[in-house]
Amino acid sequence: MLRLAARWVLPVAEAPIAHGAVLVGDDGRIAAVGPDSTVPRPAGVESRDLADAVLLPGLVNTHAHLELMALRGLVTERPFPRWVNTVRKLKDRLPLEDFEAAARRGVLESFAAGITATGDTGSTGAPARAMAALGARGIAYQEVFGPDPAQCAASLDGLRRALDALAPCASARVAIGVSPHAPYTVSTALLAAVAGFAAETELQVAMHVAESEEETRFVTDGDGPFADHLRGRGIPVTPHGCSPVAWALDGGLTPLRPLLIHCVHVDGDDLRRIASAAASVAHCPWSNAALGTGRADLPALRAAGITVGVGTDSVAAGRTLDLFEEVRLAAEGLPLAPREALRLATADAADALGLPDTGRLVLGAWADLTAVAVPGAREAGAADIEALVVDRAAPVYVTGTWVAGRCVYAGGAWPGVDAAAEDRRFEAASARAREARTAPTT
Repeated sequence: MLRLAARWVLPVAEAPIAHGAVLVGDDGRIAAVGPDSTVPRPAGVESRDLADAVLLPGLVNTHAHLELMALRGLVTERPFPRWVNTVRKLKDRLPLEDFEAAARRGVLESFAAGITATGDTGSTGAPARAMAALGARGIAYQEVFGPDPAQCAASLDGLRRALDALAPCASARVAIGVSPHAPYTVSTALLAAVAGFAAETELQVAMHVAESEEETRFVTDGDGPFADHLRGRGIPVTPHGCSPVAWALDGGLTPLRPLLIHCVHVDGDDLRRIASAAASVAHCPWSNAALGTGRADLPALRAAGITVGVGTDSVAAGRTLDLFEEVRLAAEGLPLAPREALRLATADAADALGLPDTGRLVLGAWADLTAVAVPGAREAGAADIEALVVDRAAPVYVTGTWVAGRCVYAGGAWPGVDAAAEDRRFEAASARAREARTAPTT
């Protein structure tokens, strides 16, 4: 068991608690939460006073690509199709060990940024292994590719083998899902096959959808840079005369309650379809802006009753794993109450990933927690503390992170982790990525 007390406890599910405390049971779940004076103090239980810190649910990153951490800032090509193509070529030049090192660095950086759960999509399997080994929570969506209908059977076969290899990673903390990557990398036949397989095996599904104007042109009209690229490889392209969202949902995703990643270019009919399918959306405001793909209409998504969580997306475009900043960007210019904004990276993000027992501090939930020493927290009042966290919190202020009551980050260190060895492996991976970047990518 573990007992944590702090100047402020933010359950997110209800009002802030001044001088609050959380008691964690032996099962890693919250046994009590409330004012410090009312939370039990069992004999022999480790007890920590976090002083003036704010204790809140561990953050939930709705969408990331942790295996790409070594590519941070290396891919400067624009517009978006060129960026995607360069990332793919760089991935092809790196050995599996580099993705393993990158994914482990991603998990450790996540802990240091207050992130306890991640919805990751990747093709190497490294994120699932890293989350399982280091104690993170989340869903590792195994990507599958195959834009040529002729390769459908081979792609599905490869997906099955990859999932078999990842089976040992599955646990109460880590779920394995599937991700037909995007409309321009997956044929209609493969989408249907993967959807059928996911339904049969009860696997969760995520897909990049409606991210860019070029993607819409590809799906609707069968032209643009994505179409040109495939035709250049001798792969047939068929215009579908509908939106990417309609194509994906009608192609097999509707009954699967999928996570739809981005949804920047959607209209009213798309919103109704997403809501009707009980699909959720991963909103990545920074990467959408950095890659010039646009901005998702968060108010319209929320008004349609769609669950939305924020995500950091890939750091290959040059960003850190800072969900606090993603929340600020998502809420910018919108009439969101501070607690609503916080939910984008906690309760709502957890719900978007199908993780209802995290993202809020309530009795029986997993004790996934983060402590943030936000400047001004000691002086703040109950009416202001949530706004203070939204406005000022940042990874640099994170002092501790716990997953199911187990400390995974404290004061600049990761208990039980050989940080120096992790650094060496990651630096070697980053060096190889930089070397790969100097080779022609066009």
